[in-house]
Formats: sequence, C-alpha cells, structure tokens
Amino acid sequence: MNIEKMIFEAPLYSRWKNHIVIEEDGEDKEYTLDYLIERYNSRVELYCPKCDALRVFAADKAIIDIPNIHNPLYSSRIVDKKCLFKTFRCSGNDGHKILYSFIVEDDEIIKIAEFPSKYDSVKNTFNNYKKVLDKSKITELAKAAQLESYGYAIASFLHYRRIFEGIIIQTFVDSEIENKITEDEFRGQRMEDKVKYLAGSLPDYFQDNAHMYGTLSKGIHELEEKECRDYLPIVKAILFYSLDEAVDKRNKELRKIEMSKKLKDINSKLK
Repeated sequence: MNIEKMIFEAPLYSRWKNHIVIEEDGEDKEYTLDYLIERYNSRVELYCPKCDALRVFAADKAIIDIPNIHNPLYSSRIVDKKCLFKTFRCSGNDGHKILYSFIVEDDEIIKIAEFPSKYDSVKNTFNNYKKVLDKSKITELAKAAQLESYGYAIASFLHYRRIFEGIIIQTFVDSEIENKITEDEFRGQRMEDKVKYLAGSLPDYFQDNAHMYGTLSKGIHELEEKECRDYLPIVKAILFYSLDEAVDKRNKELRKIEMSKKLKDINSKLK
C-alpha cells in the first residue's frame, strides 16, 4: 500500500479497506491505514499556490477527531465517525498549509477533502509548457487534473483529448511544409493521417503514440469510469512525456535562433 499516493494523488472519495497486513522482518503484521497516514512524516516537494513555486512540505502531527454530539432531545450521545486531518506546512512559510482529510467508516477509510483544490495546486506547475501550449490549453491541463482528483475520469479524458487535438492543429499551423494543404483539408483527415502528415514536425514520442487519440476517444464514448481510471495514468504519462519532448525541441530551436543571431552580429562587426 503506497501511503504517499493515497494522500497526494488518490481522487476524492476513494475507498480502501482500513485493516491491512504488511510483511516486515519476515513476518506479517497488522496495521490500519488511518494509523499509517497519521504516522506518515516524509518531507515532500509540492507546489505552493501562495508562494507560486515548488516547495518542500513537512507533515504536522495528524489530528484525529471523534466528536460526541449531544442531542438534548435524547439522553444518549451520538458518536460520530472518526476523522483524520493531515496537514503539511510549506518550508518557505509555515503559514502556508496543504490539508488532506479522511474518514473511517466501519472497516473502510475514505478520502473526503483536499485543500487547496487540485486545480489551485497544479495550474501553475504547467507553466513550463507555455512554449508549446497556449494559455487555454494550460488551463485545460489543470482542469483535467482537478476532474481526476474528483474521480471523474471520463471528463478528464475529454480535456486530455482536446489538448492532444490542439497540439496537432497548432503544429500544422506553425509547420513549413512544401505544397501544404489547407487547414480545412487537414482538419478533415483521420488523426493517424494528421500525425503522419506532420512527420518531422511533431516530437518522436508523439508520433510513436498516435493511437493514443483513439484510446482517448474510446474512453469518452465506450469505457466505464473504473476502466478510464485504470487507463488514465498511462495516457497522462504519454501526453506529458510528449509535451516534455516538445518543450526540449522548442528550446533547441530557440537556442539555434539565438546562436545564429549572435553569429550574424559578430560577422557584421568583423566586416
């Protein structure tokens, strides 16, 4: 059981069996997940929305709350469910906090809260893609992450497909292809044919995984939420790897342009 993924990556309302068995020193030991989350104290690097930067966060001691609610109409007390609040503080400013909350119900533990929201926590971490995506597509990346955090895998798929389509169309507009077809003709092609047409203009990893668009479309039209949740990490990995490759390619182009300009300046001074 990966406690770190449960806390930071699992969608809201994810459920797990609270009692688990872990092998330690050659023997099986019983634990509860709420105990392991409570004891989790690793330092983690997260985006701090208030600092607008990546920061190292340290865990506070978890707070466990089991309120006894007294109803004056009855002589007995109502014992509420056990809640666990896990807070992490920013190394840049300990007043900046990220909070996660879980509730224990029978033999299950459920993730019920996350603050700030996933959208606020990730939207500015995508700024390194500004060289290859416009502002609207970066916003869509953040929305996809937020929808995934709520457990809406199909809706998240939709945003990733739109991002994929946007990259293909923008690459076509920016490319310098001999005897280039019109944009309307290009848009009318199948996605696999669009990728083939742009061979040499797209990152290699993007071309090698052109079938991803079909997976995204199938996820929207045919797959169930659970299937989409299973496939989503793979689709995301391919998309972000391709985006990273596109950024690297763009950076090389910009360095090449910069070096050419410097060489021209030197040549003009030597004449």
